Amino acid sequence: MKGRLRGITVSVVGGDHRAVFVAEEFLKEGAQVRLAGHEVAVAGVQAAGTVEAALRGASAVVFPLPGVNDDGCVATPSKPLSLKEEDLAILSMGTPVFTGFARRFLREVANRYGLKLVEIAERDDFAILNAIPSAEGAIQIAMEHLPITIHGSAAFVLGFGRVGMTLARMLVALGARTTVVARDAAQRARAIEMGCWVADFGRLPVLAGEADVIFNTVPALVLTAKVLKATRPDVLIIDLATRPGGTDFDAAQRLKRQAILAPSLPGKVAPKTAGRIFAQVVADLLAEEKGLALAVGP
Repeated sequence: MKGRLRGITVSVVGGDHRAVFVAEEFLKEGAQVRLAGHEVAVAGVQAAGTVEAALRGASAVVFPLPGVNDDGCVATPSKPLSLKEEDLAILSMGTPVFTGFARRFLREVANRYGLKLVEIAERDDFAILNAIPSAEGAIQIAMEHLPITIHGSAAFVLGFGRVGMTLARMLVALGARTTVVARDAAQRARAIEMGCWVADFGRLPVLAGEADVIFNTVPALVLTAKVLKATRPDVLIIDLATRPGGTDFDAAQRLKRQAILAPSLPGKVAPKTAGRIFAQVVADLLAEEKGLALAVGP
């Protein structure tokens, strides 16, 4: 339902290239849009030269998925923006402030001034959709680095959350012999239903030598030196977990295993799709606040 945000001024502050597409999506929804921290000109979007100019009079504020650092630093494609407490103080009480992850600085200041802080990253509606470009990006990396096809390869997926499940489904569809390693018995049962082999992490040191490629989605050290030593010399490891990942990269280097840390793939491989996903979840939440019906569809 386009045009449902008419009368709302949305300020998009900082972020990577996804932010430009976030701004475009809000524009399609009928909102007045300001964009700070980007030199790219977007027709219909007001370029804000400062954070203060972006925030003054805003009905809602959107910060990047990684959030705002505790020193108030907001990443951009070029020079980071500096967010000060007094910038947020000019917002009206109750103004929605959206971000992926809220760190201490933003959380404390939002609480101090009565702003409505909304974290998007752990919402199922966002995380499930965002898993699609994450999984596609991981497979793209594998295709670029493996000397064999995905079809017929032995692929291991560590963890079976939103990204792990989507990735495993895509690998099965591509013809990979896919093994899901998960702690939870219900997750392993679901993986079997999807056509995967399964194991718990206790079996990983025994089974790791079978893998052509290992995708890790677990944000904890699971690919230890012991596990890495059990892998084949030509194995490819793609770690999708939040930094520092779940791989002992020092051990991988010593053992001469090819290990790639690849977090935040959606913004790198599919910024347009990732930006639209982020914007649509925020737009749905704003529409709910206004009591509007949501647009649904594939």
